[in-house]
Amino acid sequence: MDNKKTATLEQLVELAQTVEQTDPIDWSYVNITPESAYGMMAAHVIDMFESHSDADREITMMSVMVKLLVESLVLNLRIQQSNG
Repeated sequence: MDNKKTATLEQLVELAQTVEQTDPIDWSYVNITPESAYGMMAAHVIDMFESHSDADREITMMSVMVKLLVESLVLNLRIQQSNG
């Protein structure tokens, strides 16, 4: 298995945070800092990426993206419903 990282933890955090500029998160509802959340999740993504063979990485990462998009959709729908 190839141990080469395609991005550093810091690069992933920085790139992910640029998305938040157009779709901001209200951090007042949670008991975690943005730095901690982004750092933990970036480390987890790197671990998942490196634990799969080159052949499996693309489909694994795509399936993770789909799951996260669905979670985000459901969360946003629940928020809209609770706000009337």
